[in-house]
Amino acid sequence: MENIDRQIAEEIAAANGLSVTKLGLRFDKVVVRLLGGLRACVEHANPGDKTVFMTITAPIKLPGKTQNELDVIVRDSLDRRTHIGDRQMTIFKNAVRLRILESHSKRKHKFVGMVHNPGTDPIMLLDLATQWHLEAESRHAI
Repeated sequence: MENIDRQIAEEIAAANGLSVTKLGLRFDKVVVRLLGGLRACVEHANPGDKTVFMTITAPIKLPGKTQNELDVIVRDSLDRRTHIGDRQMTIFKNAVRLRILESHSKRKHKFVGMVHNPGTDPIMLLDLATQWHLEAESRHAI
């Protein structure tokens, strides 16, 4: 079974004429486990009207602690009615960017997580993912 996070990343890359390799994305065992845990947290905490986009700089040396910390941050961010937008933070030496958008999408994906190499621009990744999401949302609205 293909990893859902890799599938989403490939859709985002293809929509922009790129590949996941060109984007500097990683899908090793630690990444897959971390993104899967974060996806479960978002799906459990998300009221359904928001989409969470996240980038994390690799390598992830403390994945369990990183996930626990990010779970708390994501739940807190989703609980706040006023926090819609971007946040930047460092969690156990990993640079993290979090973007939460209001969403009216019928898509099943409420979480888009990307772990990337240190040289990759996380804002560019968030912008590409947001664009992909909004274009899909507008196609489904018709």
